[in-house]
Amino acid sequence: MTLALYLLVCSIGVVSGLRSLVRTPDPDRPRAYPHQPDRWQGIGLGGGIRDALGSSLFYSLAAAVFGAVGAILGAWMPPHSEASLGSAIAAGLAISGLIARRMLRTGSGAMRRVARSSKTPVGRRPRVLFICGSPNQTTQMHAIARAMPDVEAWFTPYYADDWFIRSLVKFGWVESAILGFRRRGLCLDYLNEHGLSVDLGAERNVYDMAVTCNDQVLPSVLAETPWVLVQEGIQEPPTWRTTLWRRTRAIPAPLAGTAAFGLSNRYVRFCVASEGYRDSYVAEGIPADKIVVTGIPNFDNFARFRDNSFPHRGYVLVCTSDARETLLSSDRRALLQRTLAIAAGRPLFFKLHPNERVDRATREILSVAPEARIFAQGCAEEMVANCDVLITEWSSLTFCGVALNKEVHSWHSLDQVARLLPVQHGKAAARIGAVVRESLESHGRSSERQVAPAATLAFTAPSFKEQTQ
Repeated sequence: MTLALYLLVCSIGVVSGLRSLVRTPDPDRPRAYPHQPDRWQGIGLGGGIRDALGSSLFYSLAAAVFGAVGAILGAWMPPHSEASLGSAIAAGLAISGLIARRMLRTGSGAMRRVARSSKTPVGRRPRVLFICGSPNQTTQMHAIARAMPDVEAWFTPYYADDWFIRSLVKFGWVESAILGFRRRGLCLDYLNEHGLSVDLGAERNVYDMAVTCNDQVLPSVLAETPWVLVQEGIQEPPTWRTTLWRRTRAIPAPLAGTAAFGLSNRYVRFCVASEGYRDSYVAEGIPADKIVVTGIPNFDNFARFRDNSFPHRGYVLVCTSDARETLLSSDRRALLQRTLAIAAGRPLFFKLHPNERVDRATREILSVAPEARIFAQGCAEEMVANCDVLITEWSSLTFCGVALNKEVHSWHSLDQVARLLPVQHGKAAARIGAVVRESLESHGRSSERQVAPAATLAFTAPSFKEQTQ
């Protein structure tokens, strides 16, 4: 075989392999459907090499390795050498066999494509898909669904069905993001713990409406179904990647950071935390009639955290970020030095971000503040409520500190935080539910419950002084 032919076989194998890989069942299917093994698609019990031989992925891997090895050997062996051909065949079968054995540990169907079945059509009640993600996003979606008992609510972890992003997920290259299996697992555990109906990747049903806390990855269900976007929390400052994405779209939106949140303009309505955020998004070019100031669940009543069982009082609290885990810059040494100066000998507590590497963060903190108390778990808002001083990087907990009148030090501008502070009325879930009902009605799907008139969606946000009292 010629060098060109080897390269052609390799290319065909790679493309075919990726297309097969993204269609294989995810290893968390048993976690998604713990009581429905018929939906596991062969995941859960280990398989053997015989299972691999019945999959297109096995032969695609063999072809890719065969072509690559053949091209390398053919470049320095004599043309049409039988040795290079035989070695390429052996390498293709051996390496694809090793990969197959590793994949098949998760189940006999790990290399087979997921069987597609027809989706259940919508019924008399409107069916709404709530796309979850981080613990904060998941509990927000749950709160909105609780405020809408008149709809048929289904839930899924955040997901992508684009082949490129799906490939990144499969290779484990986005584990720090909400698309990764680790954080998806936490979401699925929450959904099952609360007895919520799970539709992994919207594979089971047709939907009248979707509600999501992120628009940086848009699965196909959001191209086929009208959807409402809900703001999750505070956004990170723009970086060079944000600028590159805005000007050229040359990189995937997730790499642009949360500063690109809300800018897809693909939703029918956008529920935001405050008038300040509404003004910011209008300045970004989002049509004003798409944006509704509803407040956001988990951030609409910080005062409730004053009554808590956290046993400590009167400390300096540092809430760290997961910037390094999400490929953003973070000067942890500068933060620790600043913290020591502000604390000036007072008790020092650290609350680590849930997505942060606990071992690394703990080691760094104890190297400069050996007496510090470090918490990887627990309610951060209760810790903020009991502290005297709050120090943050790019955390939404900055809002909590400002709302509770704490002394706050942050990388965020506190004037900007005050302008953007979420409205404090405790009614965000209900008001977002009203927005979703109005959107359902405008698309011809009224619920059995009386739909709130559009006028009830326009309300006056309280002043900053009222919010913090």
